[in-house]
Amino acid sequence: MVALESLKVAVIGAGTIGSALARELALAGCEVRATRRRLDRVRDLEELGVHLTSDNVEAVGGADVVFVVLKPHKVVPVLQAVGAALEGKLAVSLAAALDLALLRQAFPGVRWIRAMSNTAIPVRQAFTMYAPSPEVTERDLAVAQAVFGLLGTYEEVEDGYMDALTAMAGSGPAYIYTMLEALIYGGLRVGLPRDLTLRAAAHTAIGASRLLLSSGEHPAVLRDQVVTPGGVTIEGIFALEEGQIRTAFMNAVKAATEKSLVLAEETRRKIRDDLPE
Repeated sequence: MVALESLKVAVIGAGTIGSALARELALAGCEVRATRRRLDRVRDLEELGVHLTSDNVEAVGGADVVFVVLKPHKVVPVLQAVGAALEGKLAVSLAAALDLALLRQAFPGVRWIRAMSNTAIPVRQAFTMYAPSPEVTERDLAVAQAVFGLLGTYEEVEDGYMDALTAMAGSGPAYIYTMLEALIYGGLRVGLPRDLTLRAAAHTAIGASRLLLSSGEHPAVLRDQVVTPGGVTIEGIFALEEGQIRTAFMNAVKAATEKSLVLAEETRRKIRDDLPE
């Protein structure tokens, strides 16, 4: 077991995901230094003991592990400015598009883990995917897994899956919110109160997801348990099929994945062109 209370962590880029990560780390007892250009937007982190700074060298220099939560095009120039302070450390990149090969090429003296999470971190229900580089040690993995466990569920995957998973699980909350919004509007259309409809839709989604994970059944099996001949549910299912809901969701994941792959390749090419031979 890793004692997070003794861990010194730097979070480079305390935006939406970075500040949520810093918050969970501080609550777990870690010594956290977080950086951001506009520190006034995350001053509430100081109440938890997070040291805020605009000095990335200061943050990285005293850290055991560095979490990089920046836009892809900013990762290399920001970390190049950090210089030797990053050498020999464990670094976890939560930046989209940057694969392990590029990170290792740009910073060969660093032990890299590539990861992707989502916006459910504040309620500790995020799904975090990660891929370690060959240099990562067993202790490094234990540290990373202990941190990812603070955020929700985590799973090790192949680096080659990360771009598609970014489009599916990273962007996934937006798809789910769209579905829930539609369900809520359906409730409003038939006269249900707004607050009641919202709670009913959200708790139904939570319950269905938990049952799916705990049962091990295919979603179609669980769906058919709700459907009775000539009943209410089959009418709703028929309307959904007329609207091609499954095709719409599959197309959404496919379109987002294709966009993710294009942006990833453009980002990697630009960064590689800027790297010294």
